[in-house]
Amino acid sequence: MKRQFVNLVLETCKSRSYTVRCIKSSSLFQPKKQNGCPLSLLKLEEAELPKSAFSLGVSTPMQVNWDMQFMPFGYNRDKILSTDQQGNVLVYDTCQNQICSMPKLRGLMENSFPINLGDALYLIERRPDKPHKILPYQPCFQALINGKSPAGPVVDYPGWHWHTLPPPPYVEAPGYKPSCTYKIRSCTVVRNKIWISASGIGTYSFNTDSHEWSYVGSWELPFRGPAEFVPELGRWLGFSTVRENQYVCASDLSTAEDGAVPALCCEWKQELDANPDKWQVVTSYLVRVDYGRFCVARLYDVYDDDEPALVRENFAVLTGLEAGLSDIADGGIQMVKHKSIRLNFDCHQRLHLVS
Repeated sequence: MKRQFVNLVLETCKSRSYTVRCIKSSSLFQPKKQNGCPLSLLKLEEAELPKSAFSLGVSTPMQVNWDMQFMPFGYNRDKILSTDQQGNVLVYDTCQNQICSMPKLRGLMENSFPINLGDALYLIERRPDKPHKILPYQPCFQALINGKSPAGPVVDYPGWHWHTLPPPPYVEAPGYKPSCTYKIRSCTVVRNKIWISASGIGTYSFNTDSHEWSYVGSWELPFRGPAEFVPELGRWLGFSTVRENQYVCASDLSTAEDGAVPALCCEWKQELDANPDKWQVVTSYLVRVDYGRFCVARLYDVYDDDEPALVRENFAVLTGLEAGLSDIADGGIQMVKHKSIRLNFDCHQRLHLVS
């Protein structure tokens, strides 16, 4: 898999508008003949936000707290899929510079995990719930799949279609209510299965072929947010639970299929520990852009010295990292830093990475 661009979405809060911007992933790495440098050496390059590729706006002001969602799409994650508060779906091809529409969502999904498997996209709500008696067409789990449409009395033709999928079994348990207490904290793909972990629940597996759920264990995945399998490393990479979604880490989940509780095999802290104390991490993203190459993007707030509750500035730092196998490195994986660039934006704006 090779991603030509790292895709950003800049949200202007006042106008509720969104602009998509694309940075060439190659700009984060040294030429092939040059080596990277240790993670502890953090030299920032100032850079301007790239020009807008296209803009979108919230179509109605009815739900003022409802944000549009942007997520990677396609086998190489080189497309951006967006959904709005009315369930409309658009796909932007960053390589072809083209926009096309997709079938509308089945119901609305306010805060979901996007999971890519092949060229299909799976969405599961972070607080899943059983089908509602009044809103039976409001699924908490659905997938956009290219192929035969779901069986129905009206239409049945090939193409892209949303398929409603069964919710995790634990939502049927007595006393269960969707809340932050049982929120899905992490997810990943293990072969043809989607694994999710929820606080106080454990880990469940969804077979994308049979559409059946199974219980994996009472433990949770050692990640916060999504994690991705990297074949060349034989490991899953994501962010650790330490400092909540900040340190890049790796784990071998293949042993968990045999009943073992997965643990971290390595965790890289040098990159963050070298930052000034005033830099507060808001969100972290990990994007695989090429064979053994990744972009780590972090959004920072810097608070005012006199008014601690006031954000004085915010910015993003994008860093190119290269990982490889090593007999002497931590956990058998050596991580090398390439370039780091800082992108500044207005305090009335928010930056999202399409990861």
